Amino acid sequence: MTKPPNPYFHFHPYGAVHFCVLAVFALIVALMVVLRRTDDIAHVRPRRRFMDRSIGWIGLGVAIFVQTVTLWPSRFDHLTSLPIQICDLVMFIAPLGLITGWRPLRALAYFWGLGLTSIAFIWPDLSFGPVYFQFWVFWAAHAAILATALYDVTARGFRPNRSDWMLAVACCAIYTAIIFPIDAVFSLNYGYVGKTYHGEHSPTDFLGPWPWRVAIMLVLAAAVMSLLFVPWIFVRRNRRSAAQNQTLPAANAAV
Repeated sequence: MTKPPNPYFHFHPYGAVHFCVLAVFALIVALMVVLRRTDDIAHVRPRRRFMDRSIGWIGLGVAIFVQTVTLWPSRFDHLTSLPIQICDLVMFIAPLGLITGWRPLRALAYFWGLGLTSIAFIWPDLSFGPVYFQFWVFWAAHAAILATALYDVTARGFRPNRSDWMLAVACCAIYTAIIFPIDAVFSLNYGYVGKTYHGEHSPTDFLGPWPWRVAIMLVLAAAVMSLLFVPWIFVRRNRRSAAQNQTLPAANAAV
């Protein structure tokens, strides 16, 4: 009888370690949101801004640390270490959005962070267990991205509009157009659009042969980002309807 792999040495999706990671992550994000909303209720603007920037700088520090570790000469592998994955980009985009408040960065953090890089929580491209340093680097990087994006929406009240959605989809297409020939020429798989795969199996394995699966991936990415945008269309419509309903009684009373 084959002995199952030790979860402390080999990460297994949907195992106890995976669920512990998700639970701790959810607890941290919930705490961040509660603290920020408490400041909203108290109308403490300086403290709110300080918290936003602090979380942004912490996220940026995590991004710099992760990239330093990944690019360290003794750990560097050109097949996986180059900082050109979408996660590598959003790792800097999301915290900078909190620090600067620039809307395009916040839009990319929302659509790319929640829609694309969150796949790391559902299907982690990870084989190392908690006893390995790589385990902590992987989760720190992806947790910083998703936590920042969730914080911006649930605590700071970011609400994407049509222009934000169009920007995210367009940037995704541009990214693919740039990274696809690089992967093809150098036998890489950055952005998961290459022919050669380096790492654990991923959902892209089920999308058919290369290069046709790249087109399917683009369509699916656009669909996911669209699903993230659709709820806000109804939210805005409901708010407009509520505002109109409040305006009508006031107008009638004036008459």
